[in-house]
Amino acid sequence: MTTVEGAGPWAPALRGLTIGLLLSVTTHALAALAVVTIAPRIPAELGGLELYGWIFSANLLASLLGAVWSGGVADRCGVRPPFAGGLAVFGLGLAAAAVAPSMLWVVAARALQGFGGGAVTTLVYVALIRAYPDRHRARLLAYLSAAWVMPALVGPALAGALAEAAGWRAVFAALLGVLALVAWLTLPRLGATGASAAVAAGTAPAARPGMGLWPATYVVAGLGAVLTALSWWAERGVGPGSSVAVPVMAGVVTLLGLAVAGLGLRALLPVGTLRMAPGIGALIAARAGFFAGFIGVEAFLALMLTDLQGLSSAATGAVIATGAVAWTVGSWWQARRDGSDEGREARGRRVVIGVSFLGVGLSLQGVALAGAGDGAVWVTAVAVLGWMTAGFGIGTAHATSSVFAFALAERDGVAAGRVSVALQLADNVGAAFVTGLAGAALAFVTASTGEAATSQAAVAAAFAVAWSAWLLSLVAARRNARSTPAAASRS
Repeated sequence: MTTVEGAGPWAPALRGLTIGLLLSVTTHALAALAVVTIAPRIPAELGGLELYGWIFSANLLASLLGAVWSGGVADRCGVRPPFAGGLAVFGLGLAAAAVAPSMLWVVAARALQGFGGGAVTTLVYVALIRAYPDRHRARLLAYLSAAWVMPALVGPALAGALAEAAGWRAVFAALLGVLALVAWLTLPRLGATGASAAVAAGTAPAARPGMGLWPATYVVAGLGAVLTALSWWAERGVGPGSSVAVPVMAGVVTLLGLAVAGLGLRALLPVGTLRMAPGIGALIAARAGFFAGFIGVEAFLALMLTDLQGLSSAATGAVIATGAVAWTVGSWWQARRDGSDEGREARGRRVVIGVSFLGVGLSLQGVALAGAGDGAVWVTAVAVLGWMTAGFGIGTAHATSSVFAFALAERDGVAAGRVSVALQLADNVGAAFVTGLAGAALAFVTASTGEAATSQAAVAAAFAVAWSAWLLSLVAARRNARSTPAAASRS
């Protein structure tokens, strides 16, 4: 693939590709947001509530593998082969979910969607670099941001309405049609590309097949083993007469899984991240914690509103969409504050401010949970207020942490690519692990009480796990804010 010199993104030669790339990002975003809304309907029909957290964890963990795999293949073979492969795997996951006979089948389908979606999203940015002249790339990045924001505003409500009218399976089936349009628009226009220009010219070596993929595999396999062990324990080892061997075996697998995941994370993350060392390590740790806290509560907020408060899927989607609106406001506010030297010096403090707002918003969900069950209007109102507060907080913290991380990397001599990987790991791995732990907590409480339906105590246990991740992020953010010289913020 070569750039079309002088051609803008809407020129005839590139118009179809531009639409296809934007639509591919929109499809991935719609799939992610739609599932948040319709997820409570899935175990209600198929059973397997103990696997609820896996609907999200499997997707997030697999997306990491897809992103790492696709980047290496694109450097060696060009964009079109891995892009086609990513679309195919994503589509297979959508089709499998639409006909799933069991909750375990849905989890496997979500993993396929994650791998394909992670690959396609990564390749969109590679295609942007190779197909468009440099002067048009900033505009394309703005379009891609909008392609994420618009689904966040309307996707949950649309998915909820479709689920109400035709069932949750129809949501996955509808996305298949959009994916086919993406393939038709993009694949012919990506061309039979070769290796990247640097690799082809011999100025940069092609990535070795195992480079980056093995550490990512360790992370996915290790955390997957931990979550599987906890789910198995919750399903078989809770209650009177349960065997003592079950928790022992689960404990052994958990420790081994954490050790394996730790090896992968040490290879992929900046030094000091796992111990929240002052500087970029603490910042990446804070990012993992606050994003995991937000996603963890979001996953179970839909369960609270649908199963306990009695809202329809469409109404639940509308509540969740308010967080996306507030996220945009928070991101815009921090950008305005960052426009001066004084604002850049305050990046560390601004991350703390964002995390603090997030904590208030997540705590308000606890207030709403305490009153859920009688359909009172005030419960929904508190949930909306809390979710908008949380959205503003994470919009502020997430955007600020991105620009701050690269400034710290420049100060400390850390490669920008390594920081980019670390930010993606913080988002995906942290959210996957915490959501899985929250699902296990919900399963433990449900099994111990013997209740078949969702209970306030079970949702509270899931929320508590997410709140714990938020608390760790607050500690890490404060360590980073106190210890980072202002000079780094002016980089």
